[in-house]
Amino acid sequence: MRLLAFILIFNSMAVRSADFIQTSTGWLNNPLHKPVSVQMQLTGNVDKQQQTADLLLNINLEGDWKTYWRSPGEGGVAPTFNWQAESKNITNINWLWPAPKRYPVLGVDTLGYKHQIHLPLTLELQDLSQPTVLKGRFTLASCTTICVLSDYDIDLAFTANDLIIEQDIAFDYAQALGSVPILIDELQVKESKNNASITALNSYWDQINQQLTVQIDNQFNWDNPDIFVDLQQPELDGVFFSKPKINTDKKQLTATFEASSWAGEVNLTKTKIHATVIDSDISAELISTTSNQPIINQGESNNLFSMFLIALLGGLILNIMPCVLPVLGMKLSSVLGAHGIEKSHIRKQFLASSLGIISSFWLLALFLLALKLSGEALGWGIQFQNPYFIASMVVITALFAANMLGLFEIQLPSNMQTWLATKGDSSYIGHYLQGMFATLLATPCSAPFLGTAVAFALGASTAELFIIFSALGLGMALPWLLIALFPSVALLLPKPGKWMSTVKLIFALMILATSLWLLSLLSSFIGLTYVIVSTLLLLIVLFTLVAKKHGKRVLLITLASLLLISALGLLVSSLTAKHWASPLASDLVWQPLDTAQLKQQVEQGKTVFVDVTADWCVTCKANKIGVILQDPVYSALKAENIVLMKGDWTVRSDKVTEYLQSYGRYGVPFNIVYGPSAPQGIELSTILSSDAIINAIATAQGK
Repeated sequence: MRLLAFILIFNSMAVRSADFIQTSTGWLNNPLHKPVSVQMQLTGNVDKQQQTADLLLNINLEGDWKTYWRSPGEGGVAPTFNWQAESKNITNINWLWPAPKRYPVLGVDTLGYKHQIHLPLTLELQDLSQPTVLKGRFTLASCTTICVLSDYDIDLAFTANDLIIEQDIAFDYAQALGSVPILIDELQVKESKNNASITALNSYWDQINQQLTVQIDNQFNWDNPDIFVDLQQPELDGVFFSKPKINTDKKQLTATFEASSWAGEVNLTKTKIHATVIDSDISAELISTTSNQPIINQGESNNLFSMFLIALLGGLILNIMPCVLPVLGMKLSSVLGAHGIEKSHIRKQFLASSLGIISSFWLLALFLLALKLSGEALGWGIQFQNPYFIASMVVITALFAANMLGLFEIQLPSNMQTWLATKGDSSYIGHYLQGMFATLLATPCSAPFLGTAVAFALGASTAELFIIFSALGLGMALPWLLIALFPSVALLLPKPGKWMSTVKLIFALMILATSLWLLSLLSSFIGLTYVIVSTLLLLIVLFTLVAKKHGKRVLLITLASLLLISALGLLVSSLTAKHWASPLASDLVWQPLDTAQLKQQVEQGKTVFVDVTADWCVTCKANKIGVILQDPVYSALKAENIVLMKGDWTVRSDKVTEYLQSYGRYGVPFNIVYGPSAPQGIELSTILSSDAIINAIATAQGK
């Protein structure tokens, strides 16, 4: 009897011990779906420092059956394992996913696997010395032309410290691990601490068009890459991405995805994304946080050299924009006094002005780079959204005007004047400041080609940003550099005389008009009443100083001349109105820019004309007076099926900035027409024309 009892106790202990040495499930089949079988195996490999054990999940799919990746696409279901309720001594299970392939199912692109799949898993354990139970239900979706969900009951029991490495299973695990893309995060890419060839990673979320753009730079040329994006955030499980449009240019890949969700509009601003990129020599999973800065595909026609030429031309055209004319007047005034000055001094003066222009563009590039690195909004002319900057420019222009009117002169101490006289011409700093001043006044103007060059620069690398802005500065400084190269040109002008006082007065009044215009821009910040009061005070101070400096007679003559010139201007305008553009009544009804409302209007068959503008934008004003408020555009915009939307960028508006950047624009004016036949919009050029608007409206309406 004692022997029998001993045998029973021994067998019981053996059975109890065996409960903790179940290291493989064997092949499991669901009788309702025999083409699929699964198996889970422990490799026996245990990491005592990390307290983990390796587990291999094998899936066998017969024929044309397929299953899905962790992010299956719009038409699939990812595998799931519900183990938390019954398992013991396990804190987490990490899934490591081999790169998937694309499988279209009834027109829907899905991501997954076929035939035999080996998924490496890692079990995180509480205590390696304690018994561990892995028990739960594994659910697998498999599809051909139909889809089946199959359940498999998993039951493993072991003690990690007692496991013995199974060589065959460990080998299969290592092979499966080799098919898993290398994980590289943003910091690794930035600091180049990865073993892969990825050198740069950027992602941009376009909220307006619901598009995600990913750009990856590779040390080697791209061959035939594919890229898969997923979010790995439970709250964003319902977000799907289309098959990307991929552009490659040797070492750079740019992929654009359409995003959608059953819940409606998606918002992936500042969202962490996982981009898995596969090519002949690359398999990497890249982690990136979406930026609000658009990505420029430099692999297309907009290469650096062509952008340099475009920027050069855009900078050159800035010289004839109204913003710069007052400063050119100042420069011309100094040229008129060039007689009697050595050519070398003329050359140095114009070189100083050119350097002022170019260095100002460098300062603008530094300012925009700082904003770019901080994640702030970027844009051409955004400093005019700052009331302190405008107020400073009002003061500077008023001082320039007063100086040209001869109201004051800056006198240096006699010993300093003597020292400067021994060193040569002392006016180089003044000419340098003239160049800087010209650049600052140029930013409210948008010359043709300027927007293209600035958009490229702000979406490019730091070096390319400075190259493009250097080209802009060089283009604007080109006329000044020509005189520096050929100073004799300045000496061809008439000799100084009394007529110079009249010319100088005209230039002074031009700068004063600029000062008053800048002052009017402050109405958006401080109100119209304060602007009117400030304007009256400025004029009273200036006129008082003119009377004090030149006498009341000169003041009266000046005021009378201003009134006479104004009256003559109005008379000539009225007599010649039929020969030039005369704006119609500004009674067009504009709605605030609203992208959601815009889409609804287009879906209802309406045509939407969008005008993104700013009070400080001179080109915007010219477009409005010369084109928008002229027939046939004016009458076309008043039609019943036309909806007008205006984005006001006078003051900072993140909403308007995001809208501009969604189209790769960084400045105003920006005009675009939407309609049933053009839901993505038809962009118009910076300088509007009646034909372009009418044709865009007709195209958007499908006519």
